[in-house]
Amino acid sequence: MLSEVRLGDVIQLERVPIEVNPEAEYRQIGIRSFGNGIFHRDPCLGSELSKLKYYKVCPDRLVVSNIMAWEGAIAVSGEKERGFVGSARFLSYRPIGEVDLRYLNYFFQSEAGKVIIKSVSTGTVTRNQTVSPKKLENARVPLPGLAEQRRVADKLDALIADHVKTLGGVPSIDFARQLAAAGLDRVLSRWAKGTVRVDQVCVAVNDTVHPGGDRGKAEEFVGLEHISPYFGQRIGSRPLGDEKGRKFRFAPGDVLYGYLRPYLNKVWLADRHGLCSVEQYVLRSSGEMPAKLIAAGLRSKSILDKVLDSTHNLQLPRLRSGLLMAMELPAIPPEHYEQAVADVDAFDQRVQALAERQRHRDELLTALRPALLDAAFSGRL
Repeated sequence: MLSEVRLGDVIQLERVPIEVNPEAEYRQIGIRSFGNGIFHRDPCLGSELSKLKYYKVCPDRLVVSNIMAWEGAIAVSGEKERGFVGSARFLSYRPIGEVDLRYLNYFFQSEAGKVIIKSVSTGTVTRNQTVSPKKLENARVPLPGLAEQRRVADKLDALIADHVKTLGGVPSIDFARQLAAAGLDRVLSRWAKGTVRVDQVCVAVNDTVHPGGDRGKAEEFVGLEHISPYFGQRIGSRPLGDEKGRKFRFAPGDVLYGYLRPYLNKVWLADRHGLCSVEQYVLRSSGEMPAKLIAAGLRSKSILDKVLDSTHNLQLPRLRSGLLMAMELPAIPPEHYEQAVADVDAFDQRVQALAERQRHRDELLTALRPALLDAAFSGRL
């Protein structure tokens, strides 16, 4: 039997502050949206943490991202999170009454739960909705007895785990991305004879177009948001209109390299005329090497690793043009151009097919979860 329970009567906000040591190493948590759980960030020094306050993460806690809870960024911590820290953006609640935290977590992923989360969040713009701890604790949620909570949570755990296991033969999108970068190193090294600097095979073109200026043959805008990470694909564009701010003009055969947040590895070999943002370098082959091979080299893991080493200490990473142009690509002799390009094309097709299978899996999981939650919280599970 369901009864309306004040959240603050069954869970309590827990804050265990830490004093950050600039020279100590810390592991931070993050929470994926849409109920996809906690993830672990790479270790970093205390000096690299933000200026927010930080707190210990304890196992068996309901952890709420106070800025992304509206999108399902809520999870239950486990033993794997022991020893981790979270910024003040994460609200950690311990159970103090008859409540199964897994049940609460699943409830907040349901449509009814999302309504409650939105009602306890401040801000009128979606992306600025922040959970108010006081409002959350005063919110009332329908809870069955503890035994029923456990039964429903166990059932949901099992059903979702079975579905993930069924689809588990498909590697994750992260694996596909890692393969896309590392595989290019192997493909290119098969034909390479030493290395060559980027500025020896291409030049940076700053063909600037100011608002109202001559666009030339450009008919569309391709920004960073229109380039897929790692895969070298254009995933969109927008027609040119009343452009604001200066843009760079590019032409077919130019390589667009995203230097803002370069860890996203957004590189595209243009197949059309257009304009791009000034957060992208436009690189044009000098004729010493095909642009296809230059673009592939710039997407490779060896270049990405150097980029990360050069920018990881920056709060908003940007790669200076001098650093990029001094990096070294595999030097492929002209007699091997044709075969190397064919190999790159074949490899890209395989890894993109793998990524597409993963996207399909994600779509299935996304469709399954709401159906299960609807069944669970309408008494049909």
